[in-house]
Amino acid sequence: MTDLASRDYSRSRAVLMGTWECEGFSKAPAVERSFTRMRDLLLDPVCGPWPRESVVEIANRPTLGTTCVEVTDALMAATDVAFFYYVGHGIYDHRERLCLTVGDTKIEAPYPAITGLLFETVREAFHHSPATVKIAVLDCCYSGLAAKEFGHLSATRLPPISGTYLLMSSSAFEMSWYELEDTAADAQTCFTKAFVETVREGVGGAPPGLTLDHIYGVVADRLVEDGKPEPHRRIADDAAAWVFAHNNAPASPPEPGTDPDAMFREAYRWETEEGIERLHLIEARYRAAAEAGHTQAMNRLGQIAEGRVQARMQGIEPGPVDGRALLQATYWYTKAAEAGDPVGPMHLGQLYEEQYKDLDRALYWYGLAAQRNNSAAHERLAGLEQRIRLGLVTDGRPGEDEQKDDPGEEEPPDAGQPVGGPQQPGPRPPAGFTVADLTARLLFHQWLDREWNGDQQLAIAQCHNVLITATGGDYGEWSTLKEADQHVLITDFMYRRPPRASVTLEARRYYQEIGPGNLRAHAEKLRRGKQ
Repeated sequence: MTDLASRDYSRSRAVLMGTWECEGFSKAPAVERSFTRMRDLLLDPVCGPWPRESVVEIANRPTLGTTCVEVTDALMAATDVAFFYYVGHGIYDHRERLCLTVGDTKIEAPYPAITGLLFETVREAFHHSPATVKIAVLDCCYSGLAAKEFGHLSATRLPPISGTYLLMSSSAFEMSWYELEDTAADAQTCFTKAFVETVREGVGGAPPGLTLDHIYGVVADRLVEDGKPEPHRRIADDAAAWVFAHNNAPASPPEPGTDPDAMFREAYRWETEEGIERLHLIEARYRAAAEAGHTQAMNRLGQIAEGRVQARMQGIEPGPVDGRALLQATYWYTKAAEAGDPVGPMHLGQLYEEQYKDLDRALYWYGLAAQRNNSAAHERLAGLEQRIRLGLVTDGRPGEDEQKDDPGEEEPPDAGQPVGGPQQPGPRPPAGFTVADLTARLLFHQWLDREWNGDQQLAIAQCHNVLITATGGDYGEWSTLKEADQHVLITDFMYRRPPRASVTLEARRYYQEIGPGNLRAHAEKLRRGKQ
């Protein structure tokens, strides 16, 4: 299990599935490239290599057809390692089950489970497979749903030399990202790109054989540093020790204190595994690596100065940062930026936008990070430019200099849950609701039953997402609104009863009808009943 050199992959099967052309979604060449890179990685000597006859490719299927049978047959044929990889669009049905799309998968209930590949089907195939090691790698939106309830790949405990490993690119209700064609010459999905590059480059300070845990730690670090969703994992038995690839980094692990990368890895391991009481040791190790020129360590020191690392370790929200701590964070991010790092300038852009209130410098640093292919900086840059163009921001973080909502205003959704979470009362009609509006309310509930199978929480969440996208993204005009304004606009949009199949298009039309820069004024009109 831990000896890659003597492994016989003829008894193993790898099922690689990818969908980059799907109804209702734009074509995603990044997905196709990621599919190809993962296949090439398995066939490379760094991973064994796997023989071609042991690799089953399910590439861009136009319809589900016999896919379920093919996946099951392949995993059942494995007696050593059963490996499943999916990259593409993930959706979920009305029972919150993860569905992996093919070309004609429909998102309207009850069709996702009929026209897409339910991950439950893959898990069932894993359960019946005689393989001793079972691995699933999911690079799609909502992939964390695979870990809900029965998160392991086998329902029964396997022999001591076996194990299961479920690796997911995002949490249950979180999007996974891919690079855009106009921002990256060789655009790929962010998770698979980080995974493949980590394996090909190797991990400094790790042993000659890279386990899935070695790879996961570096991939998670890369993605979080780049502002992407943190991947998740679910492990059973001894799968964490299973060797996935040869380590292309130097074979002899350097002693901590002599190699900056080894010092960084040790500090990051402490940060993710130890308690807050070891923070002083973590900071000292990061500082030693940073002083040796390690840019990721510089960024972590900036995060410590801002209080983000401490907050994450304690499971709380970060507090305000000012004074000496702000200067320390600026110092370390500037050091990283000067060393050519793409993450440092993005953090500087955030500091100058949100703390120093200097939008010109924020634009400069976001732009520099974007030039270095930091996709999160691309989004922040575009959002800030839009808000400036529309006159929605003049200083500081959008909306934070405003007073909180008056007691008489509508209660906004709980900021601690997705919009429409279980503690919310559901969408209310715009202010001014009277008995004459009962017809509209009845039509609304008919629409909810017809388009969303009565799932009001799902309808709110998806309408919220498409409105964010239509109005400029996470850092566009929507981010300048109070939560109460957002609630009013979501309600207004939902009472227009947009068809689920074209809800993205309807959101764009809704925004154009209101007019860029007018969201806040429109929400105020709705609240006061001056439509």
